[in-house]
Amino acid sequence: MGSKVSGFSKTVGKFTRERKRGKIPEITWFPKNYEVRRGQREFIEEASETIKNNEIFLGSAPCGIGKSLGSLLAVLPQIRENKLLICFRTRSQLHIYLKELRALGHNPPTVSFFSKQDMCPLYRKGGLSYFDFLEECNRLKVNSESSTKPYCRFYRKVIRKRKEAEEVALDCARKILGPREAVRWMSRRGFCAYEALKKVLNRVAIFLGTYHYVFNPSIREALLKSFEVDLSNVYIVVDEAHNLPAFSRELLSDQLTQNTLEDALKETETFENEALLSVREYLTLLEEVFQRARKSLKKEELKQLNPQRFDALFVDKSGVSGSEVAETLHEYGEHVREARRELGYERIFSYNHRVGEFMERFFAKVETKYIHLVKRDWKERIVLEVRSLDGREITDPVLQQARGSILMSGFLSPLKIYKDLILYDHGGVHLKEFDSPFPSENRLILTAVDVSSQFKKRTNKMLEKWRDYIETISEVNEGNMAVFFTSYGLLHSLLPLVRTHRKEIVEQRKTRRGEVIAQLAKSTDNILFGVMGGKFSEGIDYPNNLLTCAVAVGLPYATWDVHQKALIKYFNHQFSGNGRTYAYLTPAVLRLIQACGRVHRSAVDKGCIVLLDERVTHPSIKPQLPNYFQKEMKIVRSQIDCGEQIGNFWKKWSHERGHIYSGGIASHT
Repeated sequence: MGSKVSGFSKTVGKFTRERKRGKIPEITWFPKNYEVRRGQREFIEEASETIKNNEIFLGSAPCGIGKSLGSLLAVLPQIRENKLLICFRTRSQLHIYLKELRALGHNPPTVSFFSKQDMCPLYRKGGLSYFDFLEECNRLKVNSESSTKPYCRFYRKVIRKRKEAEEVALDCARKILGPREAVRWMSRRGFCAYEALKKVLNRVAIFLGTYHYVFNPSIREALLKSFEVDLSNVYIVVDEAHNLPAFSRELLSDQLTQNTLEDALKETETFENEALLSVREYLTLLEEVFQRARKSLKKEELKQLNPQRFDALFVDKSGVSGSEVAETLHEYGEHVREARRELGYERIFSYNHRVGEFMERFFAKVETKYIHLVKRDWKERIVLEVRSLDGREITDPVLQQARGSILMSGFLSPLKIYKDLILYDHGGVHLKEFDSPFPSENRLILTAVDVSSQFKKRTNKMLEKWRDYIETISEVNEGNMAVFFTSYGLLHSLLPLVRTHRKEIVEQRKTRRGEVIAQLAKSTDNILFGVMGGKFSEGIDYPNNLLTCAVAVGLPYATWDVHQKALIKYFNHQFSGNGRTYAYLTPAVLRLIQACGRVHRSAVDKGCIVLLDERVTHPSIKPQLPNYFQKEMKIVRSQIDCGEQIGNFWKKWSHERGHIYSGGIASHT
């Protein structure tokens, strides 16, 4: 693996010897001038011991533990000739690992990917769906190999000057460049970064990418093939692992919009085929289903479909089963794709092929772990869906077959529930919840017991109480504050009632994160209104104590619809009557804690967290909260009491007020 890896291996050995002698792995591995954090050493040791035994480590580690760096220091000393796959839900996590790897004294070659479309140097992605793009990319690659125009000059140079392309790609890996940096670096030299980096994966040690690269079966198999290993030679780190149960269910689900169906009908006007009359008949029957739904469904309404009745509709009207309909549409779609290819179309994609693919899944996935739905979404589109209720068939085989896995999140509690939702087999799993490393005196956690978002209590009087709390908190809090609601509906019901001296920022679908951060950085008299589970309450950092107070209005339970009821029923059967806890309560608490966690992002951040729902104190809910929440949470019984507590908190820190907005310290998350 080259000189870099040789030096890396020597350091690995030294680290291991020092650990066996009981010495602290400090100077060799931690970045220069880095101070080991409270809880970080314990995280490293426990995770390291777990994967050493080829087992699975689940860690709930609040912000500030340094879990990203900790996961690297647990794996790298024992990686040897194996590989490390690091995956995350969104791209925002990527830069954290790149920074940590570059900071380490010895780091092995590393490659990171976005999607193939996002790494295309031709910039042909505009206006194309991902399926369209892949078809176009494959066509240009084939043409490149035969020098037939149009072809991709970047891919053509990769195959014509393979050794040079691989050397440049390895240079990117040694420099630990991110995907966009690698694209710029390699495209200037005339190479496709995605294809060149893929060719050197067998010579690198670490790969970073989204969950798809690890848990999507076809993408993972292609990646492992390039790595020239199987899962038994791979360590896996899963960041923000609280997203994994929902992600895996989404991966097993599928949907069909009316727009796609309409495009499929238009397609039949262009491409002749012996099955054309049947295809039009089947699509017309499907269109009738969509039209009925459009007449009966309200905006954002969801209804369950019976696949057997749906199948009977095709039998009654056309004499063939739903699965036969799917096969016919699929075959006609293949004909369209081939015809487009022969005629030189830029777009090879077939809408009929897509409809057939969906219908095939719709009629095949009929076990109790699937639910079939029709809905009108927020864009007023009618959508058919088949949703999975259990993602373990995706996650369990990967984690069980890997050499060792670390799954971690700032909030992964109760750990047993996440273990149940991710794994069938509970053997060889180590669970650990860590306390917040930040000083408890830097935060104030309050819960109001005279308000509740329980539906039957959501009266005008309750809205007025919430308003009074928000206005009182606004008056006494030092710095910017955020108020997060259970839904957009509640937000817009309460917003007209609230009057403060602050500049209002209201979350909307088109609101950009960067603009909000810039506004908060300009002054300390802003109030951000958003929703729990929205773009401003999860997966976003407010650096330098830009937020000093987070107010959570209500407990953010999911919408009580047919899907939620089905999920609870299924989990009741799978997890001994705990369906409501697993499917309803735990996700709500997760959204609540994620929103509250926006305030304290470093050891010097100071701020207040206010929970405006008395149900958080209930015996069935309080144990679901992080340990430090349970220990530190104080009860308030009125907005006056709440205001006094917050006022006293800031008076305590008045002598350090100059430090509150001064910036904080560099942190390794």
